[in-house]
Amino acid sequence: MSKFLHGCPPPSLVRVQGEDALDYLQSQLTIDLVKLGQDKIRYGLRLDKRGKTMAGMYVIKENAESFWLISRGSKANDLISLIEENLVADDVELIDESSAFFLITARGEEEQRVLDRLGLHKPKRGQIERSVESIAFIDSRLPPTTYSIILRKDQKPQAMGDAKSMDWEIIEVPRIESCLVAIPEEIGANDLPQEGNLEHDYIDFTKGCYLGQEVMARIHAMGNVRRKAYPIRFTSSMVPSLPCPLLKDGKKVGILKSAIKGKDGYIGMAILHEKGFAVLADNQIEIAETKIRIKAL
Repeated sequence: MSKFLHGCPPPSLVRVQGEDALDYLQSQLTIDLVKLGQDKIRYGLRLDKRGKTMAGMYVIKENAESFWLISRGSKANDLISLIEENLVADDVELIDESSAFFLITARGEEEQRVLDRLGLHKPKRGQIERSVESIAFIDSRLPPTTYSIILRKDQKPQAMGDAKSMDWEIIEVPRIESCLVAIPEEIGANDLPQEGNLEHDYIDFTKGCYLGQEVMARIHAMGNVRRKAYPIRFTSSMVPSLPCPLLKDGKKVGILKSAIKGKDGYIGMAILHEKGFAVLADNQIEIAETKIRIKAL
């Protein structure tokens, strides 16, 4: 994929502010926000007490009393409700700013054109480049060298020029090929972060208490989980209803979470039990209620 350009309103752009903003978010998310510096950005998770993955979001820290949360997988109202669940007497306010902004995702030739139009330099990984009205960052939850740019809605014509927004599914194919799970569509409320290989970059095991910490520490000490996300492929004339059980000799060994039309059939993300790991390469796993067999991508 030599280029990609997609523009849409951000599903979730939330400002968090107040005297207790840092302490409260620190208790809710898996990353250490005390160590997050100015003009830095990190992706973090909001877990429940069981350690299951409720949401994922980028966090930008303006100062100890002001943060931005950016999420593709959660709508703003849902994200705010989730983050507010444990608010009691904390001086924290969450404000949905999504309607005032526009989100551009660009890769290849298109990303430099958009950055140039907005007067932005290419950001380094983990950092943001900003102007008065826009912020750009490398999107670590999408294929390598994909950039996301948040800008004021009235800047859309300037940033997009005469280019047309492409179909989002175009970038879904290389995302799945890169084994980058979507949250919460592929790793969600019934799944542990480790099952989607999210623990290495998005959980800080040395930080203080946060929701799900005890479970994360226990799994970290044990060293493994019994299910894992795998990119798979299959040939079919139609997509099965998702999510869909995956069977080996009639017994469930996993679940198919997503399926995208590719060049040669479909590719998707499957969550496989350890019993399914060994037989995936042997083409012995079928999609339930079909004769369709999946293969490792």
